[in-house]
Amino acid sequence: MAGVILATLSSEGDEHKKHTSTQAVLYALFAALLYGCSFWLQGKYALPELGATAMLWLGYAVGLVSLTGMLLKGSLQFSLPPMRYYSSLLGASFLNLGGFSTFALGATYGSVAIVTVISTLSGGVAAILGFLFLKERLQPVQVAGVLGVLAGAVVLHLS
Repeated sequence: MAGVILATLSSEGDEHKKHTSTQAVLYALFAALLYGCSFWLQGKYALPELGATAMLWLGYAVGLVSLTGMLLKGSLQFSLPPMRYYSSLLGASFLNLGGFSTFALGATYGSVAIVTVISTLSGGVAAILGFLFLKERLQPVQVAGVLGVLAGAVVLHLS
């Protein structure tokens, strides 16, 4: 938890950037709550009863039906992206599917609590990739937070 808090801290930026940063952190915390509940429900009920493949099919089917309903209702705007983005969108989609698939398999064969926490290394990986490839600036305290999150996952794995 301390690593996550440190990773969100920043001492630079104007007032608008700080406001949007606060909004982003709140959305991220809400996403963490939703993901946490989702992973727990999957591990407790869906995976033992349905297995990994059926759970993935059901999860993505619910998403497709929900988004289609929102699109038809008019509460969601959609336009096809330019062709130059298709390869990165497909790549991201396959990586996402691969991540959820391997999470489901891991949770099927091991402890949901441990597999879920270890899978949160994805945030640290994303931060490192953003730093390396997108040149996103991380303050030293934020780097300490990312390293704390990674260290926490390693400690959990070792114990």
